[in-house]
Formats: sequence, C-alpha cells, structure tokens
Amino acid sequence: MTPRPSSKTLPTVANRAERRSVAISYLFWCVSLVGICGLQRFYNRRPISGTVWLLTFGLCFLGQLVDLLLIPDLVGQANQSLLLQDTLEAAESAALPPMERQLLQLARRSGRKGFTINDALLELELPRDADSQVVSAEIERLLHHQLLDVGNDERGRVVYREP
Repeated sequence: MTPRPSSKTLPTVANRAERRSVAISYLFWCVSLVGICGLQRFYNRRPISGTVWLLTFGLCFLGQLVDLLLIPDLVGQANQSLLLQDTLEAAESAALPPMERQLLQLARRSGRKGFTINDALLELELPRDADSQVVSAEIERLLHHQLLDVGNDERGRVVYREP
C-alpha cells in the first residue's frame, strides 16, 4: 500500500532550498570589488535596492561598505518569513494526534456499527492539506496491517471496524 504523504516534509525541504546564507551573501558582496554591485541585495530578496545599487555602483560604493556590516541583518530578514512558516507548521503537526491513533479510537468508539470514510473526515483532526485520499490511504494501511476490518452496514455502505 502507498505510504501516507507527510504534509510537513515537502514545505520544509523547499524552505531549506529558499533560505539565504550569510556566507553566500558575502560572496556576492565580493563581486562588487569588480564593479557589479548589489548582487547581495538581489539574493536577499531586495530587488528594488539591488537595482539601485547596481545602477549607482553601490551608491558610489558607500552603500556597499555599509552592506558589509548589514549582511547578517539582510539575511535574517530574508529568512524571517520562512522561519515563521516552519515554526507554524511544526506547532500544527505537534498539536495534532497521529491519524493512525485517531482512526483506531474512532473504530473503538463506533463499536460494531463501524465508521465510514465520511465519518472519519468529520471526526478526525487533520492537517490543512489532508483530504479524503490521505485518510483512505491510512485506512488501507491499517487494513493491510490487520488493525481494522472492512465490511458493510445494514444500508450497504462500506464501514470499518475494530477487529
């Protein structure tokens, strides 16, 4: 069966790729020594001031000298929204109980009548991006490991029960 996709893995990996580095910013600053100023500002998500630095040779190189001291702050500001997003995602995932546990508790509460996927979608505390496919995949995994049984209720609906 297919494993459950992790909602917190993909954005975090993408955020790491988008994070800015102080060392790379200083390397871009060094390019100004050959006359191309402002690359460190473009790199740190400051395209307007980067354009000004590029067109004015780093504000006659005085801005470049000031940037030598400001680069750690520029990098911090460029990474701030990504760090906030990572923190919020970590807090959200830590607050939610595992889906497997929630499904098994729902099966126990439901007893012999069992529960449907609709019941699971309404009862479970799911991450924002989770949908019926994620819940179905987790139910399939639990069925495969014989932690749930599948059957039909009196109306013919597919229900899942505790074995």
